[in-house]
Amino acid sequence: LLWLVIALVVFGGGAWMAKEANLFLSPRAKQLAYLKEHEEEIVKFVKSKNSKIESIQMDWNSLTVEQIGNGTPQGGGYNLSVKGSFNHIKDSDFTIDFRLKNKNDVPSIDRIGMYSQPRVLKNGGWDKYDE
Repeated sequence: LLWLVIALVVFGGGAWMAKEANLFLSPRAKQLAYLKEHEEEIVKFVKSKNSKIESIQMDWNSLTVEQIGNGTPQGGGYNLSVKGSFNHIKDSDFTIDFRLKNKNDVPSIDRIGMYSQPRVLKNGGWDKYDE
């Protein structure tokens, strides 16, 4: 019985610590978890780019991490991006970006950016949202 208690404490405590430290999550899962934890700040950031944006619909499945080229062999780091739409407009689009030093880094909300303005599909092309 004593061994059973010790085993439960050791293995149960180890599993709890691993869960708390996200040791079992892939880098992408850790990145996604961080972004979802900061969704409110992301929404505020996107809304700040256009006063006519009232709601945000994130497409968490669009998360990508790509190397940034700067003309040197070591490259310019990495960019994590996530797309979304707004105001429940089917043909709307925005992308938020985070610079990363390494492709598996977790982003920082302090490094959020947007390389292009929120836009809508209009007359066969993407235009800045101004409705």
